Amino acid sequence: MTIPHISHVVGRWGGILGVALIVGVAALSAGGSACASPPPALFETETGEPLSIERLSTDLAERRFVLLGEKHDNPEHHQIQAEILRRMIATGRKPALVWEMIERGKQPAINEFLAAGGTDADAFADAIGWAETGWPDWKFYRPIAEEALTAGLPIIAGNLDSDTVRAMSNEDLAETDLGKTLRLGEPVPERVMEMLLGEVYRGHCGLVPRTKLSPMVAVQIARDASLAEAMVKSAGIADGAVLIAGGQHARRDIGVGFHLERRFDGENIASIGLMEGDLEIVWAGEEDAVPASRFDYVWYTDPAQPDKDYCADLEARFKAFTKN
Repeated sequence: MTIPHISHVVGRWGGILGVALIVGVAALSAGGSACASPPPALFETETGEPLSIERLSTDLAERRFVLLGEKHDNPEHHQIQAEILRRMIATGRKPALVWEMIERGKQPAINEFLAAGGTDADAFADAIGWAETGWPDWKFYRPIAEEALTAGLPIIAGNLDSDTVRAMSNEDLAETDLGKTLRLGEPVPERVMEMLLGEVYRGHCGLVPRTKLSPMVAVQIARDASLAEAMVKSAGIADGAVLIAGGQHARRDIGVGFHLERRFDGENIASIGLMEGDLEIVWAGEEDAVPASRFDYVWYTDPAQPDKDYCADLEARFKAFTKN
């Protein structure tokens, strides 16, 4: 069974709202408060059934690799990531924490900070130069870093450096030492390539011809392979590894999950996709469906920003660029 995903297409599936109402009525009948917090819009993809964060936490306690996919500018997603990490730590786990947002070249700065006994999250952000990275405000990510630093988790820079990405247009990364480490010389199945091409094409709102997208697809593959290799390597010195990354990177079918399994023989993986949507629509089951192969779990939240036409913005930037 597939589960819902807020997208441009509207579909239907049912049953979930009824379960939620039964749970709510039972709680009130047992003397629960009418003002009690609603259950999270959290679903298991294989069955389509809602589940509690306690159930999710029980499963994740046994997983070697956990992928937490986010929408970068949604602060609630980062609060959820921090809560999931906190619950894993509470079971006695001390996994490595791999960040998409931190480039590999920052690892020495991370190591120096941790070796000096640093535990302050804001000082950590300063040490790695977060303010210059272009990622959303550090306050969004601070709760995650606080959990990791307090627990003494290994913190790992997982992404490719900007210079490496720029150089990919001028050299074959697969032939470099880094490319060999990431096993980029191994072919990617045509099915995965086609899916990636489609995602990159849609991500650029159809404004770039598919024939021009091969370099962007190559960068996406290299980034995902980099994050997967960082997880496998760090899991060897820790109690597994947790990834903080965007939703596309956290996918099992074409993202880091694919590379964990196919390139690096990773096993015992769980992927959670944090998504935005109108929760009334989510609980009513009136939206498009996400294939179960994409994530093991999905967790819906309200949108962080008002509706925005990102494609119109991108088209305006493209037009301005071509005029120059």
